[in-house]
Formats: sequence, C-alpha cells, structure tokens
Amino acid sequence: MINLKKVELLDKMLIELANIIRKNYSRTYAFTYSFNIVKQLTENLDPYRDVKKELNETGRRLSVIVEKYLESVGWNLREALRISAAANIVDTSVLGYEAKNIEECIWDKPVIEEEVEVPKNIDVYIVLDNAGEAAIDLLLAKALKLNGYRVSIVVRKESYEIDILRNDIELNDIDVIETYGNLSPVLYIDKGFVIAKGIANAEAYIEGGKTPSLHLLRAKCDVIARLFKVPKNSVLIVTGETLKKAFSN
Repeated sequence: MINLKKVELLDKMLIELANIIRKNYSRTYAFTYSFNIVKQLTENLDPYRDVKKELNETGRRLSVIVEKYLESVGWNLREALRISAAANIVDTSVLGYEAKNIEECIWDKPVIEEEVEVPKNIDVYIVLDNAGEAAIDLLLAKALKLNGYRVSIVVRKESYEIDILRNDIELNDIDVIETYGNLSPVLYIDKGFVIAKGIANAEAYIEGGKTPSLHLLRAKCDVIARLFKVPKNSVLIVTGETLKKAFSN
C-alpha cells in the first residue's frame, strides 16, 4: 500500500492480512491472496502496470546486447541459462532485499550451478517471473528452440506483483500458456520439464511441484542464502529436487 501510495488503505489491509494468517495458508497461497486483496482495495486489476512498463523497456534494451552475445557463442544453452538466472535481479516485495541495476548484474556467474541435461524428448515449459528480466528469458526460449527443444512460455493469467503477463511481452513464434488466476503456474504443470524463474516459483514448486525442474534465481532473502550457504543475492541454478531437499532439512 505504501509503494502504491495508498497509505489510507493500510489499516484495512492489515485486518485482511490478520485474517489470512489465522487461516494458516501456505506461503504461496498467502502471498497470492494478500495481493488479490490489494487489487480489491485499490480497485486496480494490475497495480504495478506502470512499473512493469519501465522495467520491460530496460529489459528490451538489454536483450539486444545479450542476443548479440548469445549469437557470438552459437546460442550456447548453458550461457543462456546463466544469463537468465543472473537477470533475476529485480524485485519489489522481498523483505530486506535491495534491487540492483539489471544492466550491471546480467553477467554475474552462478555461485551454485547444477549441471542438468534438459530432456529433448518432452515439452519444456519456461515459467516466467518479473518484468524486465522476461526479455532475457525469451532469449533463453530462443536458445532452447535453436538447440532442438520443444518449448513454451508459461505465465499467470492475472496480475501478481511485477510478474509478467501475456500482454506485457512481445512474442513471435513461441507458444504462450496462461494458467488460471494468479497462483504460480508451477502448480498447474503436470507434465514435461519445467524451467522456473525466481523465488516465488521456487517456493510454489517446493509446495506442489509435480514435474522434473530446473530453477534459475538469486538468493534474495536471508533464508535461501543460509540454506545454500552462499552470499545474499548469489545466482543459483538448481534442480527442484535439490530445492525440496534443502527446505526439508
């Protein structure tokens, strides 16, 4: 409410948050429902529309540079995965996290990088995260296609924070799947192989992921940094199996 300059609605929001806490929802459901309350109180179906527009403009400019680089390395898939993971730098809602300039951080190398052979005999679903970085993630999709993979982009149908929506991105020949409402798309995918961006999709996978997966994210919060024993904001490329094991311990 403070970010949206609707401080006068803060008391109503706190009451609704208390109700959510009493219902003991999982983190994924609690965050999604609380954002839906923000939309209701502000009477705005996409409260961060303007912020996303600015981020996407930056992402598009940066994607021109990244595309030239990927062309120079023959659309090497590992490089595309690394850059996509490093691009997970923008956020508006992680407690204690200070976002850095995506243009400065795009070339950061992973601190943890699990080597996984993405299967070619099944469909690959890239679950997008925040605006801005999505332009880089589309280049990952292009790299996959050029390397012989069947790939689709997956987004939420309804807005959630600064997560990308179908109408926020420009696509040519890549299929887009919209999943119901604004829960993480990870919860709806029950086949193929998932490549998921960001913390929210990682948390959703831990709670209800059904398929083999690879997660591209930064350790933006203290919890993940401690779990993986890495400096905060480190770039991580880890499997869903590794995520679930880390959190179960």
